[in-house]
Amino acid sequence: MPALTLPLPSGDTWTRADYEALPEDLPVRVSLIHGELVVNPRPRPIHQRIARRLATRLEGAAPDAWQVDTDVDVLLDDDEVEAVEIAPDIVVYSSAHDPYERPILAEMVSLIVEVVSPSTKRKDRRVQPALYADAQIRHYWRVKTDQTAPAFAIYTYELDDATGEYIATGVHHDRITTTLPFHLDIELKAVRE
Repeated sequence: MPALTLPLPSGDTWTRADYEALPEDLPVRVSLIHGELVVNPRPRPIHQRIARRLATRLEGAAPDAWQVDTDVDVLLDDDEVEAVEIAPDIVVYSSAHDPYERPILAEMVSLIVEVVSPSTKRKDRRVQPALYADAQIRHYWRVKTDQTAPAFAIYTYELDDATGEYIATGVHHDRITTTLPFHLDIELKAVRE
């Protein structure tokens, strides 16, 4: 496989313009976190399968006011020097956003879901939830797969207005039933197997 060559940023840090100029067909996932380009390998097929199946069920339950996509850029912080733009595994966002445009602005996002892989455990448990909370994303779910935990589980969180941090709202193994961000009743066996 040929070596991956990325363009250099225009200055000392990566700007949103530098990030947006990257080609869309990179063989790796990239994020922009506080002016640094973070490169991660593409996920394993099981990770993508779980994300796709869960996204399909979320999309089927979503009212017309919401749309659901996987691996799309969300602008969490538009700071000129230290912008943050990440592509979560699943994003539930307002149908007012044009799906032909990127990135999706954080204020249009209601739920972000991250499927944990062995290589992303720390990032999915600590780094990214803090960034999502700072951007005031109301709901965050973390999906632990059989390869990252003793059993498949979806951990749900909601933003606490008083602290600005996520508080746990549940752990779901077989079924997830909730009214937030909208009414959901999802049998999880079909998602995990």
